[in-house]
Amino acid sequence: MKNFNKRQKIIVICICIVLIGTIVYCVYASQNVNNEEIFFDGKTDNQEDALNNVLEDKNEEEKEKTKDVTVYITGAVNTPGVYILPEGSRIADVIDKAGGLADDADTGAVNLAYVIEDGMHIILPRKNEEEKEYITTESGLDVNNTTKKSDDGGNKQISSAKININTATKEQLETLTGIGPSTADKIIEYRKEKGNFKSAEDIKNVNGIGESKYNKIKDKICVK
Repeated sequence: MKNFNKRQKIIVICICIVLIGTIVYCVYASQNVNNEEIFFDGKTDNQEDALNNVLEDKNEEEKEKTKDVTVYITGAVNTPGVYILPEGSRIADVIDKAGGLADDADTGAVNLAYVIEDGMHIILPRKNEEEKEYITTESGLDVNNTTKKSDDGGNKQISSAKININTATKEQLETLTGIGPSTADKIIEYRKEKGNFKSAEDIKNVNGIGESKYNKIKDKICVK
């Protein structure tokens, strides 16, 4: 530097300043880029997690809204088999799924408006069958509905299985010997106030059902 004149010294100093400034800028820019990458990566992960959570919640809501039931239909339909339908569907909807009724189907023996339940086996009877069982299930209905030819040639509905007195409807209770509309209402009211029957014999606690009436129905009722 001693050999440089004043002008040369100024040039050297300027060059040094420019070099130092360039180095400082490069270091700062590099650190800033790294920080941005880290922040961006973290933000992306959070966004993906949030989006996945929203989609999962939406899928769960859709599943809850569209619950399905599976039923098995045989007998006088064109395509017997197992079918999956939306909850709340009726026997008529199952028949449509099964390709419609066969020509000899006895629709008078079946309540086509009946709401189906999961696991139900629907048997569409034919006109030439004397005994027509059309609903069976292990979990769902507690009464198997059947019909037999009555003396006047019509169809008479009977009960072929025990009635669960804890879930039976008023109409089902009225099929029991000696149980009329008034007594059926008392049974249902008893369930609401006292809870489910612990045993079939507990039905005697209902006002109007004594030992005599119980003996007439004890083989046709159950609790589950």
